[in-house]
Amino acid sequence: MKIITIAHQKGGVGKTTLTLNLAACFAQGLSVGVLDTDVQGSLSGIREELENITFVPYDGRTNRLTEQPFDILIIDTPPYLTNQLPDLFAVSDFVLVPSKVGFFDVMAVKATVEFLKQAQQQRPQLKYGVVLNMVKPRTALNKFVQEILNDYGAILLTTTVSDRVSYTRSAITSGVFSSDDVKAKEEITELADEILTALGL
Repeated sequence: MKIITIAHQKGGVGKTTLTLNLAACFAQGLSVGVLDTDVQGSLSGIREELENITFVPYDGRTNRLTEQPFDILIIDTPPYLTNQLPDLFAVSDFVLVPSKVGFFDVMAVKATVEFLKQAQQQRPQLKYGVVLNMVKPRTALNKFVQEILNDYGAILLTTTVSDRVSYTRSAITSGVFSSDDVKAKEEITELADEILTALGL
């Protein structure tokens, strides 16, 4: 089993939406579990609507997560879970860090990347990548975004995820794979493939 954690210490960057849609993508051919660590339970609230995805209860402990019977376990994290990120990173195989293309959003990546670098000292096999999310149409990826991420030594994924209505609606449509938005499906599939490639799968 591979554990993918989606984390960023800034809110509003689309972690839960990406968790939902990546889980739906992986579930087309793999057994998938989802762990919702947000006490608000935003994702858990629609669990009955999601097919072929199993929700794992969270009691704050991470030591038994590696024993789950799935091909992939995706962990969604809220921005305020700072004190538990090191424990989650310690059992993860890949950490996805979503960021909007905005100065403050990209600046906020630094703290998460520092946590990741610390985790990699204990777990060298841990991989991660920053994905630019909610990218506006016809918006060039500003050079300063690249420069800031390079300064952090952060790994920027090739895939970008656009700002689409289908993503906004995905919580009530059980994900974009239940919609007719071909472009959104392609983006999520490319992101899933890039993560699997990073994991050597």
